Amino acid sequence: MNKTWGRTAAMLSITALALAGCSDKDEPSTTPTPTASSPSASPSGSGSPSSSPTTSPSPSTNASVPTAARARTEAGAVAFLNFFVAEVNRGQTAPGTVDLFSISDKACIACKKLQTSLQDYVDNGWLVKQAPVQIHEPALANAATSERVIINFTYEQLPVDYYKDGSSQGKLDAAKTKNAAAIRWISGAWQMYGMEEL
Repeated sequence: MNKTWGRTAAMLSITALALAGCSDKDEPSTTPTPTASSPSASPSGSGSPSSSPTTSPSPSTNASVPTAARARTEAGAVAFLNFFVAEVNRGQTAPGTVDLFSISDKACIACKKLQTSLQDYVDNGWLVKQAPVQIHEPALANAATSERVIINFTYEQLPVDYYKDGSSQGKLDAAKTKNAAAIRWISGAWQMYGMEEL
């Protein structure tokens, strides 16, 4: 197998890993690249407090954020998490259409890795034809009025085909893990602050 397809599979795994949590555990491998070397997983993307604010423009000005995801309620927090995951999926099915920084804190390491991976889809002509990630059983671990709201959920990576130049290059391995997301209410809107595998 040539190096281009190995890099493609590795980047697709990195995208799945970033959403799954950027933990120090081994990342899921992809079927078509048994000999390709993949970068190691990075530490958690939850960020650390800093003395200066590092927020992106308020997502409330982003017309694509659904109304349900604009409420500072338990349902609104869960709707925002679902919207964020839908945007990550859209960035893989329609490369070049998503800017995660419009809905995330700039200190979110997992978000930075995801945005970099989505840009790699654009730069390398990769795409998937169906949404590769689903979340199940989202539940708040604290009140929606907390400074940082933690949402626990089950992350599922589906075994979808990935493509380059219209030709399937293989399937991503299926995976299911427990995860948590941290979101913050800033200037009247939710922002993603971090994701981590539990």
